[in-house]
Amino acid sequence: MFEEKRSLRQNILKKRDEMSAKEQLDLSHAIMEKTVASHDFLQAEEILAYVNYKSEVNTRGIIEYAFLLGKKVYCPKVLSQGEMEFFQIFSIKDLKEGYKGIFEPENTPERQWRPSDKIPLLLMPGAVFDRQGHRIGYGKGFYDRFLEKTGDFLGTRAALAYEMQVKEEIPFEEHDKQVALIITEQEVIDCL
Repeated sequence: MFEEKRSLRQNILKKRDEMSAKEQLDLSHAIMEKTVASHDFLQAEEILAYVNYKSEVNTRGIIEYAFLLGKKVYCPKVLSQGEMEFFQIFSIKDLKEGYKGIFEPENTPERQWRPSDKIPLLLMPGAVFDRQGHRIGYGKGFYDRFLEKTGDFLGTRAALAYEMQVKEEIPFEEHDKQVALIITEQEVIDCL
């Protein structure tokens, strides 16, 4: 199964990387519009959003819009091998180049996200997804471990992906955390 997942990840990421910058921007904009119009985004009080890297769906517009609506925004920071936490930012300018060149917030303990009675929405990246919400990430397990540690994440787990990253079925393991929604430029897939 490991080999099958690795091969699928490599093939899809190669196709994603081959998209032109304009195509990535156009599709990201369509995904952003669907995301910010979604019930889950509108009702969320806290947005936990990855910061796009390389050919990932661009999240900066979503982050900026969340600020405009007065939502609290948290972005991930890799603290050590295998450990990732989310920290609040107040502006895109709070992000600095960090792990593997990805823009991250500072490790400021008082700004660390913790489960509360506020409604969170977690926006997750990934390489490949299926219509049941299974996800193949980049192989490091950051999000699976974050969700495992968080326990019962009471918000919605949503993936942002280009339509070409969504397959009917993909291989998965028991410990893999599913997403409830996949938002692409063409549709919003309700997985659970």
